Amino acid sequence: MLELEQASFDWPDGSRQLQDISLTLAAGECAALVGANGAGKSTLLRLACGLLPPGSGRVRLAGVDTREARPPALARLAGLMFQEPERQICHARVDLEVGFAPRLAGGTAADIRRRVDEALALTGLEAMAPAHPLDLDAGARRMVTLASLIAQAPGLLLLDEPTRDLDAVWLARFERWLEHARHQGQAVLMISHDLDFVARHASRVLHLAAHRLVADGPPEQVLADPRLQSLDGLPAPTLPALGRGLGMQPVSQPEAFAAQWDASWQDRKNGRTA
Repeated sequence: MLELEQASFDWPDGSRQLQDISLTLAAGECAALVGANGAGKSTLLRLACGLLPPGSGRVRLAGVDTREARPPALARLAGLMFQEPERQICHARVDLEVGFAPRLAGGTAADIRRRVDEALALTGLEAMAPAHPLDLDAGARRMVTLASLIAQAPGLLLLDEPTRDLDAVWLARFERWLEHARHQGQAVLMISHDLDFVARHASRVLHLAAHRLVADGPPEQVLADPRLQSLDGLPAPTLPALGRGLGMQPVSQPEAFAAQWDASWQDRKNGRTA
């Protein structure tokens, strides 16, 4: 779905943002970009969807070179959620906003209605369809932008801090949708500073530091590497760190941690009984 080959990018003033980034992302993968502010994470997302052209190297979406494709063609391949949802909302009703991309793509009225209804259901926004998006709370506004991407139905979803402003209810809905998207074969590349969330959901973690990709691997490997943590002060995710501190196998899922803890407690109890 996505391939960066030795891609670099500088701003017009010459300041370096990305240096020799190479990575691939396949259908059904969920990868997280982590690193300090200013490392180039948001710039990488903009390269990935063609909003910015690489200064050198290549970026391909489903085999299409982003420098050679027109924006409508790229929009069918990748969708981007900004950090600030207000920057990409342009309609006075939620349902009109969600249906904007399918309308631009020339869909029939029935297809647009189907896409909008499905997106609103997946995000829990059905009752808010007639509301003005900017009258909603911050979490709901973010979900409106997510629903717009769902209706757009690209193969690659690029999410910049998607869990920002989400309370427990909206976060649970977002996490259910994320699992649904992966099962549907969509590729997800997301930026997040919530490393517990990353550990629960990412199949890969990409660590950017000083505008370079310094690590690419499973979360239990990348997020727990002391050398990488020291680069920009990223803490280890809570559950894996707690597991190590208790002498257990580090895991990212609460259910797995609870099972280990129960087994460990039972072993100690049996040992004391004996």
